[in-house]
Amino acid sequence: MPYRRRHGLLYFAPVALTDQRILLLRHRPRATEIWARAINMRRILASHILILLVGIAAPANYGIRSIRNTVASPQSARISKTDFDVIEGIFHDGLGTFAEVMLANELITQAEIVQPLFNSARSREKMSDALNRLPSDDSRRLILFHEIANIELAVKEGARELLAATRPARLSRVKHTPREYADAHAADLVLEMESGSTVPVSVKTDKSHKVAIAEGQTPDIGEKWAKRFFRVSDSELNEMIGALGFSTMHELKADYLNVARLAAEIIKRKLGLTPNDAADFQHAKITDVSAVKFLFNQLRLFKGGKDHSRVIIFSRSTGAVEWESLLDEIDVESLAPERLTLLPSRARKGHPIASEFGLKIDGRTVVTFQVKHKRGRNRTTVHRQEFSDITTRLAIGTERRTSR
Repeated sequence: MPYRRRHGLLYFAPVALTDQRILLLRHRPRATEIWARAINMRRILASHILILLVGIAAPANYGIRSIRNTVASPQSARISKTDFDVIEGIFHDGLGTFAEVMLANELITQAEIVQPLFNSARSREKMSDALNRLPSDDSRRLILFHEIANIELAVKEGARELLAATRPARLSRVKHTPREYADAHAADLVLEMESGSTVPVSVKTDKSHKVAIAEGQTPDIGEKWAKRFFRVSDSELNEMIGALGFSTMHELKADYLNVARLAAEIIKRKLGLTPNDAADFQHAKITDVSAVKFLFNQLRLFKGGKDHSRVIIFSRSTGAVEWESLLDEIDVESLAPERLTLLPSRARKGHPIASEFGLKIDGRTVVTFQVKHKRGRNRTTVHRQEFSDITTRLAIGTERRTSR
């Protein structure tokens, strides 16, 4: 349902009934269908009311109300999944920065410190531009607006919890530091205390209940993935590349599925999988538990980065605030082989190998590794199949509250 703005307020513009919809209305539904539709309508209405209230009540510096009036594409054929993925990626880039800035502003406001609020205009503009690329009748616009509302509510609770966690120290200043990433530092914000101490904070918005670690999205599969998490030496890496039929890493990266084959080989060898030649990891068993413990301890380290940032996670879909990953709940040193399994890595779309791998503890996925090809402007060019990056994500814990 499309959004419109009148007298500064968001409202939902009615859509005229088409002949097809009129014909559907002539159908006499059964009682069970009527009941199901009524429940669904209540859910939709609740979502609409939430977004409307946030748009009215939010201060001028906040998101939905201050996103400029979007001029959506006219009603048209549904955008393909590939095109929507690109639009969604742009939107979520803006949403991530928006979460950082709004959390900083909420900390400044709740702590009542004398500091100008950060300007969220650039992140709001990025989200608005993404929304403008969707047709006005595309239902996915509502989902994205809903995510903005959830983040706006979540930062309030997140700020309260952060300030409570740092007491009795008093906050004196908030720095926004996303451009200071270096050497696997993770902080998006740095809280400066009156005592002179600092608290680095990594702000994340979850994707399918998973969040990337510090330097978790990298094209450097050798140094920042194979060596960092699986203790693969340079000589071992070169030997594996040669065994796959390539002379250099550059040659291997010409197709991301080649890199997926390398990642699978590293996991097989370093975790001691049996049988070693299993194409699908579903029935493979891990024999080197010490290698798994090393992997998990490294993942914990890089969750907060080398600057030991406190990681706060905002759910896009619910507005929940989380601090821990599933891995944080595990006593790594007591892990036994029978508790460890692997994510089934089945090839899709006729490909010779899968491009995503992962580990489970007690049947729950705790970490995934996704090998990705080039996207964005390259998605329709000859470079599309080239390797882009490998992304390491941790599953987050069960959502314990929403901030509504």
